[in-house]
Amino acid sequence: MPRLTKKDKRFIKPLPERVINKIAAGEVIERPAAVVKELVENAIDAGADNIEIFIEKSGAKLIKIVDNGCGIPEDQIEIAFSRHATSKIRNFDELNALYSYGFRGEALPSIASISRLRMVSRPYDAQTGIEIIYEGGVLQSKQPIAAAFGTTIEIENLFYNTPARRKFLKAESTETRHISRNAMGMALSRHDIGFSFTSNNKLVFSLPEESTLKERALAVLGQDKTLIEVSGEEGPVKLTGYIGVPEMVQQNRYGQFLFINSRYIQSPTIGHAFSAGYGEMMPRGRFPIGVLLLEVNVEDVDVNVHPTKAEVRLSQEREIHDAVYRIIKDKLRNDGIIPAFSTSTFSSSHETATNFNPPSGFIRGVNQNEVAHPNLLQELYRPFPNDQQSESETVQINKETGEIIPVEQPSPESMVNRPSSALEPPPSEIVSLESGFRLVGRFADLYLLLQVGRDLYVIDQHTAHERILFEENLTKVNNSSLEGQAMLFPVQIELDPQQFALFEESTEMFNKSGFEVTHFGGTTVNVTAIPSILKKKSPEKMFLRILDDIVSLKQSGYDLKKAMAQSIACRSAVMAGDRLTDKEATHLLERLLECKNMYACPHGRPTFIKMSREDLDRQFGRA
Repeated sequence: MPRLTKKDKRFIKPLPERVINKIAAGEVIERPAAVVKELVENAIDAGADNIEIFIEKSGAKLIKIVDNGCGIPEDQIEIAFSRHATSKIRNFDELNALYSYGFRGEALPSIASISRLRMVSRPYDAQTGIEIIYEGGVLQSKQPIAAAFGTTIEIENLFYNTPARRKFLKAESTETRHISRNAMGMALSRHDIGFSFTSNNKLVFSLPEESTLKERALAVLGQDKTLIEVSGEEGPVKLTGYIGVPEMVQQNRYGQFLFINSRYIQSPTIGHAFSAGYGEMMPRGRFPIGVLLLEVNVEDVDVNVHPTKAEVRLSQEREIHDAVYRIIKDKLRNDGIIPAFSTSTFSSSHETATNFNPPSGFIRGVNQNEVAHPNLLQELYRPFPNDQQSESETVQINKETGEIIPVEQPSPESMVNRPSSALEPPPSEIVSLESGFRLVGRFADLYLLLQVGRDLYVIDQHTAHERILFEENLTKVNNSSLEGQAMLFPVQIELDPQQFALFEESTEMFNKSGFEVTHFGGTTVNVTAIPSILKKKSPEKMFLRILDDIVSLKQSGYDLKKAMAQSIACRSAVMAGDRLTDKEATHLLERLLECKNMYACPHGRPTFIKMSREDLDRQFGRA
């Protein structure tokens, strides 16, 4: 059609109904996943307690939804395909307090206008069902048919008459992933309803009705996941759900499922609160997994802000964000999360026994099915038991023949009669403390080995020291009391434009943190003092590295004070290769126990992991 000029006449007239439906379909039905979402929501609103989803070719060929809901009477089934026809609301006031998933009455006519649609529905008080078929929005047939109670709807050749929309569909695997995620989201929102999802004749999942939220969460997130129950009520929100332990974070948000009043939503605000609750226990650029169900006054939620209803507007957004953040933060702090060393199950096969299999990572607690002690401080100060001697057999190896020779264990009586000096290891190897833990060794001048009862804790001296210094520095930065060390000879440092812009923004913070830095001219700064804990470092290197750290940390959402405290802590903590004396090592451990968050450094790396006697027994085939 040629472009009109200002001299051409224009005629205003209503668009044909079919064109209107196609335009509406372009807004409501973005991709096959949107069709699944709309139809499943209709099934839930119809009171179904079992919903089956079938797709072929990522939904472009077939989408089929089967439910056992209330069904549609014969005299209303054709009305259901009229635009803005709905049983969910009656007036405008009800729009401001929605309890149903659907309410616009746009989905069915929109879907029918861009596909070949067949629906069979039978109410519980009807003798037979009714079949209705649409093609491209045009009614093709309507007739009685034998049918089970409920509704079955089949969508074939989606977007067949809108080639532009079909052209822009992603790869089949991508579209299937979107459908699968929507199906999982709705299965989590209503764990009382049975759900099944089949793709290309392959069953993806089948979830029974009347499941608990935890059962449903594990089914969706993975049975191997360790989840913590979280619940609380604060301000305008009541929160329930399950969240993953910090070591189960991912590089994307695919493992997060967020709901408001049982509606599966996307919310950057709540997603941010979810991640922020983990604080420094989670590395930057990673995201926690979990299922969060929020209950909010329906009058405070506007779901009519996006055609797909995936986004919502909250009248108390800030208050809800802060409440979610605090509930998650308090739960993680009180739960006593202790990362534990994961060992593989011992196999009797020669191949498994003779080849080293590295551990898969960290798990929470002693093993996959147990939970670590809820209070590390209590556990570390538990009296050391003297009666937990190993029951395993002591052996020697004949160097010439390789034969394993058992060595007779001394009796308890002979042990009692031995000199005390023979029972005790050299002081340089083991330090016993009244607090109930023992420093039993070091590895690679980085890891401290600590025995507590039958458990072995491996402490990363750098991350532990970094955590200690971060909390101390943050307090001192807030109080402007971080001590500085005056330099005998000031240092002038040339900055690039980006560094200089950041320096101008943070000059006051530098000077409250033990530095004395002033503008020297151009983009050069003059450093006359540095924090005392950095006095053995190169002033120029430390200043530039801290400046670069602050750039990175600010981009990750840290405020300037935390960024400064963290960077100084990282640069001044003991490093790998710095060998601590026994007194220094034990003092480091005692200071770590006093930290608000002893479990992770400010970057999110663990400060220690735990290996139980049972873990080691399994690794060596003694379990």
